[in-house]
Amino acid sequence: MGTILSDLGLESPLVGMTVTGHIKSSGPDGFRCVVYDVGTGRPREALLPRTDAYDLPEGASPPQLRPGDTIVALVTGVSDEPEADRRRLILSATAPELVGRILCGFVPELLTGEVVIKKIARVAGTKTKIAVASTTRSVDARGACIGRGANRLKGAEQLLNRAFGRERLEIIQYSSDRRAFLVNAMNPVQVTDVLIERDNAVVAVEEHQLSGGIGEGGLNAQLAGQLTGLFVRVTEAGSDLRAALRQLMADRAAKSV
Repeated sequence: MGTILSDLGLESPLVGMTVTGHIKSSGPDGFRCVVYDVGTGRPREALLPRTDAYDLPEGASPPQLRPGDTIVALVTGVSDEPEADRRRLILSATAPELVGRILCGFVPELLTGEVVIKKIARVAGTKTKIAVASTTRSVDARGACIGRGANRLKGAEQLLNRAFGRERLEIIQYSSDRRAFLVNAMNPVQVTDVLIERDNAVVAVEEHQLSGGIGEGGLNAQLAGQLTGLFVRVTEAGSDLRAALRQLMADRAAKSV
């Protein structure tokens, strides 16, 4: 595929921007697209590598992108082809930053700096958790990103999923306190207790919320862990959290051997 020019400091002005890719054809390396330069309006060749088109859970069938389809993607670089006129923009539909860029288009407070995105944890095509914080006391960061009747969040989801997918977005209130942040990150599950040691955490939830706390394929706990930088295990309320934490640490140590 060639070198990425952004690695050499020779970025296109489009790198880091969200674009709409018009699918023209597909090949072993990915999907060939056309995007339109926001400055000149001219078409630019682009490539959406297959590895950056989707990141679905194991066993899920990948979407079939066909000529004529459109997909919202992030420009991540420019391929360094031998012929100058063959240089193509490199796109990604799985980058966590893509979600942040899309959300900015629906939340004015993100553009003014009244709300900032602290971290994004994403399994593309399935679910993304976005941690936000306000820079002023008068603004509710989570409420601003969700919007009245969840209109802002739904708008971002619809744009993200325009070509395919049913990815869900969740807005999480950021906290500098690890315990509070983890409790928030487990949303929508209600946490009854938390025990954290170094980068390990055990989270207790009521029995009827146990499956939701873990999430299908462990997804909810996985994303909460990515968001907080912790390795999270969910257990039933009333369990011995200290024993569960020792078991978690032992299991991790055994896997690393």
